[in-house]
Amino acid sequence: MGVGHAALPDQWHPLPAQGQECPYREAPPPSGGETAAPLPVPESPPGGARLGECGNVLPENAEEPPAGVSAEAWVIADLDTGAVLAARDPHGRHRPATTIKVLTALTALRELNLDDMVVATQEDIDQIGVKVNLAPGTEYTVRQLVQALVMGSGNDAAHALARQLGGVGEALGAMNGVAQEVGGLDTRAGTESGLHHPDASISAFDAALFFRTALQEPEFAEAAGNTQLDMPGVPGGVVLNASELLGSYDGTLGGLGGSTEESGFTFVGAAERDGRRLVVSLLRATAEPGIAQQAATLLDYGFSFAGETDPVGSLVIASGQEESDDAEDSEQSGDAEPGATSGAGDDGEAGSEDAAAQAAPGFSLFGTIGLPLTGLAGAAILFFAFLTLRDRRARKLAAARRAAKEQEEAQRATEDWLWPPDRRA
Repeated sequence: MGVGHAALPDQWHPLPAQGQECPYREAPPPSGGETAAPLPVPESPPGGARLGECGNVLPENAEEPPAGVSAEAWVIADLDTGAVLAARDPHGRHRPATTIKVLTALTALRELNLDDMVVATQEDIDQIGVKVNLAPGTEYTVRQLVQALVMGSGNDAAHALARQLGGVGEALGAMNGVAQEVGGLDTRAGTESGLHHPDASISAFDAALFFRTALQEPEFAEAAGNTQLDMPGVPGGVVLNASELLGSYDGTLGGLGGSTEESGFTFVGAAERDGRRLVVSLLRATAEPGIAQQAATLLDYGFSFAGETDPVGSLVIASGQEESDDAEDSEQSGDAEPGATSGAGDDGEAGSEDAAAQAAPGFSLFGTIGLPLTGLAGAAILFFAFLTLRDRRARKLAAARRAAKEQEEAQRATEDWLWPPDRRA
């Protein structure tokens, strides 16, 4: 489901041949006479040097991408490890359409109390494009609105969440803040729903990154995979999951897709097969073949060689799933022992002998390559520690913003009680 369908944008610029200058590195392509303001470009492409390429970015000896994919930018990545398996113009900036709703939902989940009540207004109902048809005057929890946004792609639900975040302007500021915190440097939210804004921007890399990050939130993951949601006031009392991929591709974990005149067709989603989970994002596709079919084609392509080739990059992500109380205690105390083993079982002497043998000069469980492997393991530990700390910082910042907002609301309520508006000078 989209936010207004289109066959082709006004100006459809094909990508240049491999090795030529990337035309959309700073800003989305112009459309309808509008030119987006550029965003800063990092010196090093997030996720790895190869992701700075603007043509097909493929592993060595990999087959060419399948025919039938018209998207000008796409990414296929392992949902669990973050390894980017293949891509096309991954950091090219395009207009986001519905894919920005993943960031809206993620921001609401991080910034708002899910049990708070929100009364739907006529302004919510008057939003154009796809809606779940909230009932004016009806109360909804933030949780219900997030679920309706993820499942039904409702622009009315997106606007209600934006109001709860302090208004559209405040919501966009929070969304752009969350995008920066998780590493989405190609993104600038222009609207909370994906309706067109001339300066809105996202990349296929960022779209996949946001979806992978959002799936770590239980409420998002549950909503993405649900087929329907009980919702008061909406027609029939239920919101159906609008993802075309969910009903047509085995193993789908959810997805959001849609279009505007300026963005073309867009999609981001994920699926699981034989124990492996992949995320796929597509931007600026044509109407034919359908965007869900293009996503399925790329997922099949990714599953065909997943795990058999070296990745071309990595989704830089602050992963809350990699945290644990023990890890946090170790970071604070500095007592972590990455090289410790537990192979001795109940035999203390055997454990001591193993430890002594490993400490002996020249000994290695991996022969003569032990030292390089140890170095790689140490680098991996430092990398994931960095990601963990960054996610913890992002969550602390979100908690601080929520606390400040609650304090401000409490102070305002106290002032209204002590000095009612009609008594103020």
